[in-house]
Amino acid sequence: MIKYVLVLSLIVLTPFIAMADSPFPVCKDNPNGVVKDYYESGALKTEWNCKDGHLNGITNMYYENGQLHKESNYLNDERQEITTSWYEGGELKSVCNFNNGKLNGEHKILNKDGSIKELAYYKDGVELDQN
Repeated sequence: MIKYVLVLSLIVLTPFIAMADSPFPVCKDNPNGVVKDYYESGALKTEWNCKDGHLNGITNMYYENGQLHKESNYLNDERQEITTSWYEGGELKSVCNFNNGKLNGEHKILNKDGSIKELAYYKDGVELDQN
């Protein structure tokens, strides 16, 4: 139950804790290692990799059925490279590129059938004009 509250707090409070050393308090109790959170059913919910008290490496989030929901790569608490997400049935949902925590490059959201729902391009977190 405590881990559930921690995850909920992470989601709700992240915008308000910018003054802290790390915007992700999950690494506080285990600054060097893997932090795991579980659903009440016991199924793995989230896996964070921490180094020196900050998110570093791959973070995976799962649906309760065990299907991977989202995979992100972090470097010192900022998303880097590609973040990929899937629908609960396993279909690819989105592929987004990040650099220093900001959208950078192609941002693609797909429908369950694989067709493109949304396509945009970003540079340093700002959407580029497609005209």
